[in-house]
Amino acid sequence: MDRELIEKYRREMLDTYRARPISSESTSAQVQSEFTVPEPEPIIQETTLIPQPETDQNAGRLIAIVTSLRSLYPVKGARVTVFTGSPDNKTVVATDVTDQSGRTGTFILPTPAKQLSLEAGSPTLPYAQYNMLVEAEGYLDTLHLNIPVFSGVTSLQQSNLLLLETSGVDKSPQVFDEAQQFGL
Repeated sequence: MDRELIEKYRREMLDTYRARPISSESTSAQVQSEFTVPEPEPIIQETTLIPQPETDQNAGRLIAIVTSLRSLYPVKGARVTVFTGSPDNKTVVATDVTDQSGRTGTFILPTPAKQLSLEAGSPTLPYAQYNMLVEAEGYLDTLHLNIPVFSGVTSLQQSNLLLLETSGVDKSPQVFDEAQQFGL
């Protein structure tokens, strides 16, 4: 199966960058125009349902990186939904679609004040926890729970998707709990 996907990806790359035959009397400008790389498609950022922070003072950033086959290939067009609450009762914060490099745009997310990390024994976590659902055609859905997002920090969340064809009988979403205790 891996060979088929690799061969498909190779054919797509060749088709994308293959130039038309150039005659011997072509000028340098014509040759240059034959080999131009297409402009990347714009990232579609949807309106969020929870207000975004207006200043960077209490905001963290999150970028999703979506790949397949053990992080070898980027997944273009995957829908990434950042939310709070449980998967069954979620409040959507923002959604985006991955570009050809498998990355989303930057999600700017509300977080607790950075000063909370300086207070010993504070009952409030000095970071916010968000959940992320990744959906792409031909792949199992992937759910990342409790992603920590700190004020003033850009977090990168890797999501490696599993092909439906190789997933076996169980087609339920893959779930990863990103929670860990930070000794702050």
